[in-house]
Amino acid sequence: MKIAIVSSYKLECGIARFSEVLYRNFAPSNDVTVFELPPQELKKSFGATDVEADRYIAGLCEQLKSFDAVSIQCEYGLFSDSIGLSIARIKRLLGANPNSTITFHTVFSRSVSAETTFPSAGRLLTQPRSSLIEYSKSWRSSKTARYELSLFEYIRKNKIKVIVHTDTTKRVLQHRFKLTNVQCHPLCYTSEAEKAGFSHEQCRAELVDRLGFSEKDKLIGVFGFFGGYKGFDYAIQCIARLPENYKLLIFAGLHPTAIKQSDTSQIDQLVGLCRKYKVLGRTFFMGSVDDTSMYRAIAGVDFSWLPYREVGQEASAICSEVAELSQRMIISRNFAFVDYMKFNLRDDYEFFEIGNVEELRLKTVHYDAYHPPAAASIRDHAALQTKFYIEVLSKQAS
Repeated sequence: MKIAIVSSYKLECGIARFSEVLYRNFAPSNDVTVFELPPQELKKSFGATDVEADRYIAGLCEQLKSFDAVSIQCEYGLFSDSIGLSIARIKRLLGANPNSTITFHTVFSRSVSAETTFPSAGRLLTQPRSSLIEYSKSWRSSKTARYELSLFEYIRKNKIKVIVHTDTTKRVLQHRFKLTNVQCHPLCYTSEAEKAGFSHEQCRAELVDRLGFSEKDKLIGVFGFFGGYKGFDYAIQCIARLPENYKLLIFAGLHPTAIKQSDTSQIDQLVGLCRKYKVLGRTFFMGSVDDTSMYRAIAGVDFSWLPYREVGQEASAICSEVAELSQRMIISRNFAFVDYMKFNLRDDYEFFEIGNVEELRLKTVHYDAYHPPAAASIRDHAALQTKFYIEVLSKQAS
């Protein structure tokens, strides 16, 4: 089958990484081409103009006509700085080939209504500033939801196939927005062969040797771009409650937007927190790492913590990667993580309530008592995902 993937690609971006996985697993038995969504061609914040962007989209639409199937990886910010322009460009791309499938990596209307209510007159009089700020945020949210609703209407009218990452979102699209061709599958990243190359013992030995640890040390990893919602502050608070042989490894870099704005505040805050809790000596900032190094880190640490706050994400790449590779997995009970674990792709893991660092400490110390060691069962996550996608792309919409 001749397949086109439209996505961000070879960038520091979770969707770009996911598309690289799709390409790698499609390619052995299909003719696959990736069409990049370069920000410098599409976004004014990267120097693009509307005329140049429209020309780029028009050229891309022309090329998509010759493929047997088109897979569009959708995050609105990939197509434009403007939500309205993003939706318009997505519609053009979906209309270029009759066998198009769109994968939503975020569904804004899952938790936001297209309607908004203006604050009461009484509140405007007593709390004018907070009321107007709240209304402004609500209006922006509802504006995005209205644009997204127009995209859903286009998808429903043209019977376009949709892929999402959770059963919750699938049901929302089917029942609230009456979309008919909706399927769901979790994000998957590694194959059985790849997992065999990331043995815990070998990857751990690399970390121990690199950082001068002892075999008695317990290595805890957290991962991702720096950002308040990642809950790295909770990790620092928790490591302060654990014995001295527990070490916190932060595998994180600045988000490209933060680099562009020279914003190092997140790093400054975390270093300050380490000083406050007197754990700077056993907290290790490992920096930004490439995909392979990230996988080796996840496989090598003794515990992977994902202490995220709730931010309304549809799915989390790092949750999937940790579930596939980590020796021990402890994650906050936010909606994205709960939805992922419902797929039952991993047997042993622990949830803790967002921000409850004492619960996180307890479940770290007693993890092995909760989950006695068992014979490892390696699932070929990438093969499951590839089979799913090929079946969806091959099927004609009805």
